[in-house]
Amino acid sequence: MKRILSALFAVLLVMSLASCGEDKPPVSDADEFKIATSFYPVYVATLNVVDGAEGVTLLNLTDPDVGCLHDYILTPDDIKKLSGTDLFIASGMNMESFVGKSSLGIPRLEVLECGEDIKNVIGDEGEENPHYWMSIENAIMQCDKIKRTLCRLDPENAGIYEANAAGYKEKLSKLLEEARVRMSKLPDREMIVYHDSFDYFAEEFDIDTEHILSDSEGRLPNQKDVAEAIREIRGENASCIFTQKSFADVEALRSVVKQTGCSIVLLDTLTSGAEDGNDKDAYINAVRRNMDIIEQNIR
Repeated sequence: MKRILSALFAVLLVMSLASCGEDKPPVSDADEFKIATSFYPVYVATLNVVDGAEGVTLLNLTDPDVGCLHDYILTPDDIKKLSGTDLFIASGMNMESFVGKSSLGIPRLEVLECGEDIKNVIGDEGEENPHYWMSIENAIMQCDKIKRTLCRLDPENAGIYEANAAGYKEKLSKLLEEARVRMSKLPDREMIVYHDSFDYFAEEFDIDTEHILSDSEGRLPNQKDVAEAIREIRGENASCIFTQKSFADVEALRSVVKQTGCSIVLLDTLTSGAEDGNDKDAYINAVRRNMDIIEQNIR
Protein backbone atom coordinates (compact mmCIF):
# COMPACT_ATOMS: atom_id res chain seq x y z
CA MET A 1 0.00 0.00 0.00
CA LYS A 2 2.83 2.42 0.85
CA ARG A 3 4.36 1.85 -2.57
CA ILE A 4 1.02 2.56 -4.23
CA LEU A 5 0.56 5.80 -2.26
CA SER A 6 4.11 6.92 -3.04
CA ALA A 7 3.57 6.28 -6.73
CA LEU A 8 0.28 8.20 -6.57
CA PHE A 9 2.00 11.26 -5.11
CA ALA A 10 4.61 11.15 -7.88
CA VAL A 11 1.87 11.01 -10.50
CA LEU A 12 0.09 13.95 -8.89
CA LEU A 13 3.18 16.10 -9.20
CA VAL A 14 3.73 15.06 -12.81
CA MET A 15 0.27 16.51 -13.39
CA SER A 16 0.95 19.64 -11.39
CA LEU A 17 4.47 21.00 -12.09
CA ALA A 18 5.28 22.90 -15.25
CA SER A 19 7.87 24.57 -17.40
CA CYS A 20 6.30 27.86 -18.51
CA GLY A 21 7.12 30.14 -21.40
CA GLU A 22 9.04 33.42 -21.32
CA ASP A 23 5.80 35.39 -21.77
CA LYS A 24 4.40 34.42 -18.37
CA PRO A 25 3.57 37.63 -16.44
CA PRO A 26 5.18 38.60 -13.11
CA VAL A 27 3.74 37.11 -9.93
CA SER A 28 0.78 39.21 -8.79
CA ASP A 29 1.28 38.81 -5.02
CA ALA A 30 3.74 41.60 -4.15
CA ASP A 31 3.90 40.78 -0.43
CA GLU A 32 6.02 37.65 -0.68
CA PHE A 33 7.78 35.80 -3.47
CA LYS A 34 8.27 32.13 -2.56
CA ILE A 35 10.93 29.98 -4.20
CA ALA A 36 11.61 26.28 -3.70
CA THR A 37 14.68 24.45 -4.96
CA SER A 38 14.85 20.72 -5.55
CA PHE A 39 18.13 19.85 -3.80
CA TYR A 40 21.38 21.26 -2.45
CA PRO A 41 23.39 22.31 -5.56
CA VAL A 42 20.39 24.21 -6.94
CA TYR A 43 19.77 25.73 -3.52
CA VAL A 44 23.33 27.06 -3.28
CA ALA A 45 23.18 28.67 -6.72
CA THR A 46 19.79 30.25 -6.01
CA LEU A 47 20.88 31.49 -2.58
CA ASN A 48 23.66 33.50 -4.19
CA VAL A 49 21.20 35.20 -6.57
CA VAL A 50 18.44 36.02 -4.05
CA ASP A 51 20.62 37.05 -1.11
CA GLY A 52 19.22 40.23 0.44
CA ALA A 53 16.16 40.45 -1.81
CA GLU A 54 13.23 41.94 0.10
CA GLY A 55 10.09 39.84 0.50
CA VAL A 56 11.69 36.69 -0.91
CA THR A 57 11.49 33.31 0.81
CA LEU A 58 13.79 30.49 -0.31
CA LEU A 59 13.40 26.92 0.85
CA ASN A 60 15.09 23.71 -0.20
CA LEU A 61 12.42 21.08 -0.84
CA THR A 62 14.49 18.07 0.20
CA ASP A 63 16.71 17.43 3.19
CA PRO A 64 20.18 18.95 2.57
CA ASP A 65 21.89 15.56 2.82
CA VAL A 66 19.41 13.66 0.63
CA GLY A 67 21.97 13.32 -2.20
CA CYS A 68 20.90 12.79 -5.82
CA LEU A 69 17.18 12.68 -6.59
CA HIS A 70 17.09 9.93 -9.23
CA ASP A 71 14.78 7.73 -7.15
CA TYR A 72 13.33 10.37 -4.85
CA ILE A 73 9.58 10.13 -4.24
CA LEU A 74 7.69 13.21 -3.14
CA THR A 75 6.07 13.18 0.27
CA PRO A 76 2.74 14.75 1.21
CA ASP A 77 4.74 17.48 2.97
CA ASP A 78 6.62 18.19 -0.27
CA ILE A 79 3.34 18.63 -2.11
CA LYS A 80 2.13 21.01 0.60
CA LYS A 81 5.30 23.11 0.35
CA LEU A 82 5.07 23.37 -3.42
CA SER A 83 1.40 24.33 -3.36
CA GLY A 84 2.32 27.63 -1.69
CA THR A 85 5.30 28.36 -3.94
CA ASP A 86 5.61 30.74 -6.89
CA LEU A 87 8.71 29.21 -8.49
CA PHE A 88 10.22 25.73 -8.29
CA ILE A 89 13.84 25.55 -9.47
CA ALA A 90 14.92 22.06 -10.47
CA SER A 91 18.29 20.87 -11.66
CA GLY A 92 16.72 19.18 -14.66
CA MET A 93 18.26 16.83 -17.21
CA ASN A 94 16.15 14.07 -15.60
CA MET A 95 17.84 14.44 -12.21
CA GLU A 96 14.42 14.85 -10.60
CA SER A 97 12.32 12.05 -12.04
CA PHE A 98 9.18 13.56 -10.48
CA VAL A 99 9.25 16.82 -12.45
CA GLY A 100 6.47 16.92 -15.01
CA LYS A 101 5.49 19.16 -17.86
CA SER A 102 2.01 20.40 -16.96
CA SER A 103 0.92 22.84 -14.22
CA LEU A 104 -2.82 22.24 -14.02
CA GLY A 105 -2.82 21.39 -10.30
CA ILE A 106 -0.80 24.19 -8.65
CA PRO A 107 -1.90 27.76 -9.46
CA ARG A 108 0.87 30.25 -10.31
CA LEU A 109 3.68 27.72 -9.93
CA GLU A 110 6.40 27.98 -12.55
CA VAL A 111 9.15 25.38 -12.96
CA LEU A 112 12.66 26.24 -14.09
CA GLU A 113 14.81 23.29 -15.15
CA CYS A 114 18.34 24.67 -15.10
CA GLY A 115 19.86 21.83 -17.13
CA GLU A 116 17.74 22.55 -20.18
CA ASP A 117 19.91 23.38 -23.23
CA ILE A 118 23.14 22.47 -21.42
CA LYS A 119 25.30 20.09 -23.43
CA ASN A 120 24.99 16.58 -22.05
CA VAL A 121 28.08 14.51 -21.34
CA ILE A 122 27.05 10.95 -22.05
CA GLY A 123 27.31 8.79 -18.95
CA ASP A 124 27.67 5.09 -18.34
CA GLU A 125 26.00 2.84 -20.90
CA GLY A 126 25.13 5.85 -23.09
CA GLU A 127 22.74 7.30 -20.53
CA GLU A 128 22.09 10.98 -19.91
CA ASN A 129 24.43 12.36 -17.27
CA PRO A 130 22.64 14.97 -15.12
CA HIS A 131 25.64 16.08 -13.00
CA TYR A 132 26.30 19.08 -15.25
CA TRP A 133 26.88 21.54 -12.36
CA MET A 134 30.27 19.86 -11.76
CA SER A 135 31.48 21.92 -14.73
CA ILE A 136 32.25 25.47 -13.58
CA GLU A 137 31.17 26.89 -16.93
CA ASN A 138 27.83 25.12 -16.52
CA ALA A 139 27.51 26.53 -12.99
CA ILE A 140 27.85 30.00 -14.52
CA MET A 141 25.12 29.18 -17.06
CA GLN A 142 22.93 27.88 -14.24
CA CYS A 143 23.34 31.15 -12.36
CA ASP A 144 22.32 33.13 -15.44
CA LYS A 145 19.19 31.04 -15.98
CA ILE A 146 18.11 31.50 -12.37
CA LYS A 147 18.72 35.25 -12.55
CA ARG A 148 16.74 35.73 -15.77
CA THR A 149 13.74 33.84 -14.44
CA LEU A 150 13.76 35.70 -11.12
CA CYS A 151 14.03 39.11 -12.82
CA ARG A 152 11.02 38.28 -14.98
CA LEU A 153 8.82 36.94 -12.20
CA ASP A 154 9.88 39.40 -9.49
CA PRO A 155 10.86 42.63 -11.29
CA GLU A 156 10.82 44.68 -8.09
CA ASN A 157 13.97 42.85 -6.97
CA ALA A 158 15.54 42.68 -10.44
CA GLY A 159 18.34 45.07 -9.50
CA ILE A 160 19.38 42.88 -6.57
CA TYR A 161 19.21 39.72 -8.65
CA GLU A 162 21.34 41.30 -11.39
CA ALA A 163 23.97 42.54 -8.94
CA ASN A 164 24.10 39.27 -6.98
CA ALA A 165 24.38 37.17 -10.13
CA ALA A 166 27.15 39.39 -11.49
CA GLY A 167 29.08 39.07 -8.23
CA TYR A 168 28.68 35.30 -8.05
CA LYS A 169 29.60 34.84 -11.71
CA GLU A 170 32.76 36.86 -11.11
CA LYS A 171 33.69 34.48 -8.29
CA LEU A 172 32.97 31.47 -10.48
CA SER A 173 35.00 32.93 -13.37
CA LYS A 174 37.99 33.42 -11.06
CA LEU A 175 37.52 29.83 -9.84
CA LEU A 176 37.49 28.62 -13.45
CA GLU A 177 40.77 30.40 -14.22
CA GLU A 178 42.32 28.98 -11.07
CA ALA A 179 41.16 25.48 -11.98
CA ARG A 180 42.54 25.76 -15.50
CA VAL A 181 45.98 26.63 -14.15
CA ARG A 182 45.98 23.98 -11.43
CA MET A 183 44.58 21.14 -13.52
CA SER A 184 46.93 21.91 -16.43
CA LYS A 185 49.86 21.01 -14.15
CA LEU A 186 48.68 17.47 -13.39
CA PRO A 187 51.41 14.98 -14.33
CA ASP A 188 48.82 12.36 -15.32
CA ARG A 189 45.59 13.13 -17.14
CA GLU A 190 43.61 10.01 -16.27
CA MET A 191 41.35 9.17 -13.34
CA ILE A 192 39.93 5.76 -12.48
CA VAL A 193 36.40 6.51 -11.28
CA TYR A 194 33.39 4.72 -9.91
CA HIS A 195 30.26 6.51 -11.20
CA ASP A 196 30.00 9.26 -13.80
CA SER A 197 29.54 12.18 -11.39
CA PHE A 198 32.91 13.73 -12.27
CA ASP A 199 32.75 13.52 -16.06
CA TYR A 200 31.75 17.16 -16.57
CA PHE A 201 34.62 18.45 -14.43
CA ALA A 202 37.05 16.06 -16.11
CA GLU A 203 35.97 17.04 -19.62
CA GLU A 204 36.26 20.73 -18.77
CA PHE A 205 39.94 20.29 -17.91
CA ASP A 206 40.88 17.61 -20.44
CA ILE A 207 41.14 14.77 -17.93
CA ASP A 208 40.21 11.24 -19.07
CA THR A 209 37.91 9.23 -16.81
CA GLU A 210 38.13 5.46 -16.93
CA HIS A 211 34.95 4.04 -15.43
CA ILE A 212 35.01 0.80 -13.50
CA LEU A 213 32.12 -1.22 -12.06
CA SER A 214 29.64 0.99 -13.88
CA ASP A 215 26.40 0.59 -11.97
CA SER A 216 24.09 1.03 -14.94
CA GLU A 217 20.39 1.28 -14.22
CA GLY A 218 18.83 -1.90 -12.89
CA ARG A 219 22.08 -3.86 -12.57
CA LEU A 220 24.57 -4.17 -9.76
CA PRO A 221 28.25 -4.95 -10.49
CA ASN A 222 28.90 -8.70 -10.79
CA GLN A 223 32.02 -10.88 -10.64
CA LYS A 224 32.81 -10.24 -14.31
CA ASP A 225 32.71 -6.49 -13.65
CA VAL A 226 35.04 -6.93 -10.67
CA ALA A 227 37.52 -8.98 -12.73
CA GLU A 228 37.51 -6.37 -15.53
CA ALA A 229 38.03 -3.58 -13.00
CA ILE A 230 41.01 -5.37 -11.48
CA ARG A 231 42.57 -5.82 -14.93
CA GLU A 232 41.97 -2.15 -15.73
CA ILE A 233 43.58 -0.94 -12.51
CA ARG A 234 46.58 -3.22 -12.83
CA GLY A 235 46.99 -2.29 -16.49
CA GLU A 236 47.00 1.41 -15.64
CA ASN A 237 49.10 0.85 -12.51
CA ALA A 238 46.54 3.00 -10.72
CA SER A 239 46.92 3.71 -7.02
CA CYS A 240 43.40 4.93 -6.30
CA ILE A 241 39.77 4.98 -7.37
CA PHE A 242 37.87 8.26 -7.23
CA THR A 243 34.25 8.17 -6.11
CA GLN A 244 31.81 9.97 -3.83
CA LYS A 245 30.90 9.24 -0.22
CA SER A 246 27.61 7.50 -1.00
CA PHE A 247 29.44 4.80 -3.01
CA ALA A 248 32.39 4.24 -0.69
CA ASP A 249 30.90 1.07 0.81
CA VAL A 250 29.77 -0.62 -2.41
CA GLU A 251 30.68 -4.27 -1.95
CA ALA A 252 32.14 -4.73 -5.44
CA LEU A 253 34.26 -1.61 -5.07
CA ARG A 254 35.60 -2.84 -1.74
CA SER A 255 36.43 -6.17 -3.35
CA VAL A 256 38.47 -4.43 -6.07
CA VAL A 257 40.33 -2.36 -3.49
CA LYS A 258 41.17 -5.45 -1.45
CA GLN A 259 42.49 -7.37 -4.44
CA THR A 260 44.50 -4.53 -6.00
CA GLY A 261 45.80 -2.67 -2.97
CA CYS A 262 44.62 0.66 -4.34
CA SER A 263 42.72 3.15 -2.19
CA ILE A 264 39.31 4.83 -2.40
CA VAL A 265 39.53 8.61 -2.72
CA LEU A 266 36.39 10.64 -2.07
CA LEU A 267 35.41 13.71 -4.07
CA ASP A 268 32.51 16.05 -3.32
CA THR A 269 29.67 16.25 -5.86
CA LEU A 270 27.92 18.95 -3.78
CA THR A 271 24.71 16.96 -3.66
CA SER A 272 24.50 17.53 0.08
CA GLY A 273 25.38 20.18 2.63
CA ALA A 274 24.54 21.62 6.00
CA GLU A 275 22.40 24.70 5.18
CA ASP A 276 24.02 26.37 8.18
CA GLY A 277 24.33 29.92 6.92
CA ASN A 278 27.67 29.37 5.19
CA ASP A 279 26.22 27.96 2.00
CA LYS A 280 26.93 30.81 -0.41
CA ASP A 281 30.50 29.67 -1.03
CA ALA A 282 29.75 25.95 -0.67
CA TYR A 283 30.18 25.24 -4.39
CA ILE A 284 33.43 27.19 -4.68
CA ASN A 285 34.85 25.60 -1.54
CA ALA A 286 33.89 22.10 -2.74
CA VAL A 287 35.58 22.58 -6.12
CA ARG A 288 38.76 23.79 -4.42
CA ARG A 289 38.74 20.81 -2.04
CA ASN A 290 38.28 18.48 -4.99
CA MET A 291 41.25 20.05 -6.78
CA ASP A 292 43.38 19.65 -3.66
CA ILE A 293 42.45 15.97 -3.49
CA ILE A 294 43.07 15.37 -7.21
CA GLU A 295 46.48 17.07 -7.03
CA GLN A 296 47.44 14.97 -4.00
CA ASN A 297 46.46 11.68 -5.65
CA ILE A 298 47.42 12.11 -9.31
CA ARG A 299 51.20 12.14 -9.33
